[in-house]
Amino acid sequence: MRRQFLFIIILSGVSLFAQNLDLLMKYNSGYYASMGGTGLASVKHISSMDMNPAELSNYSSMNLSVSQGATYYGYDLLRISSLVGEQFSNWNECIYNFDHVSFVIPTNHLSFGIGIYRKLSPHLINKKIAVTFSDLFSQETNGDVYSVTFGLGYKPSNSVSLGISFSKYFGELKSIIRGENHDIDLDKWVSMENDLSGFNFKCGLIYVHSNWSAGFTIEAPFKMKVKTSKHISDVQKYKYLLPHYDATDWHQPLVIASGVSYYGINGFLIEADFEIRKYKSSDVQINLFEFGGLPIWQDLKIFRIGVEYKPADWNLPLKAGYAVIPQLYYSNNSFGLSNIISSYQNTDQNIKHSYTVGTTLELNKLSLDFAIDYSVLKWNRTLIAPQIIEDDYKEKNITFSIFASLSL
Repeated sequence: MRRQFLFIIILSGVSLFAQNLDLLMKYNSGYYASMGGTGLASVKHISSMDMNPAELSNYSSMNLSVSQGATYYGYDLLRISSLVGEQFSNWNECIYNFDHVSFVIPTNHLSFGIGIYRKLSPHLINKKIAVTFSDLFSQETNGDVYSVTFGLGYKPSNSVSLGISFSKYFGELKSIIRGENHDIDLDKWVSMENDLSGFNFKCGLIYVHSNWSAGFTIEAPFKMKVKTSKHISDVQKYKYLLPHYDATDWHQPLVIASGVSYYGINGFLIEADFEIRKYKSSDVQINLFEFGGLPIWQDLKIFRIGVEYKPADWNLPLKAGYAVIPQLYYSNNSFGLSNIISSYQNTDQNIKHSYTVGTTLELNKLSLDFAIDYSVLKWNRTLIAPQIIEDDYKEKNITFSIFASLSL
């Protein structure tokens, strides 16, 4: 259900940060994290059963893997106001994340895998948002959703690998509003915790030719169960921001993906993946306050490409990649009369561009994959109420991750 907030917004002297909460499920791509997050058709190196469960059949020995990451968030906001001209604001922070741990046991006919994966980590901070004239608050949304995944891999022939995985999801996402009305609303706040749970399965296939391979996966749609706990200060100033429900469903999409891996050029490995996510409308509130409109539940198309270069006499390969990741939020125009925002008009879809580099260090039975991911997302909001304010927003993320794989 689409909801609209009616609020009066202060037109000058306020830092209004933009809105793009990442609501997309992620996949652990292991060796290929520095190659744009590809690896769907991997046969040269092990990716992850989270990426394609058919890859389980490529293991020749027991394997233990773990990965960890740290992300730097940088935000820039350029505001152009018809009243006060140009204003520039920026801020940044760093967050550390546990990404995954998994264990694989291969046998003569089947390979078994079990792991825990970080699947969803929405993160957002907005400062000094105006709800009513000169009435400010700050907002923060964060949390993690993990999956416990069990997978099976089967190799009926040298050229075909099959796999299936089952995932149980769990986690909590929290959003909180704190008053910042020139230091007179500091005792007023509201928060909600969304406890999430769900179950789904994923099927995968890999076909191997002489110098290329192709991969295919299909992930079933499912309902993420959401139970919401609400808390509020004694003075219930922000009560209207709370959702109307105590429990609801968040519809996760049908995901269809395909990929190709080409290794016919000496010293080179080229990977490309394409993914379609078919979203359905969901009456779920992750943020207490949606600045600039709500997410648009529609089909998303994601493209990734990666290249590895490793001559025979090199110990360390050079890896690089690129990904285009559309978001569920849009830039928009906001309209109103007498400074009251009454409607939104979506303009351009927010798109994240991801650039990756990295390498791999082989130490006997231990493999260490290092990846740096630099992503950029731009967002625009034009307010017409009746004065004109244009917000040009830029989010820059730098993620450093390490994927360690030990053959036992």
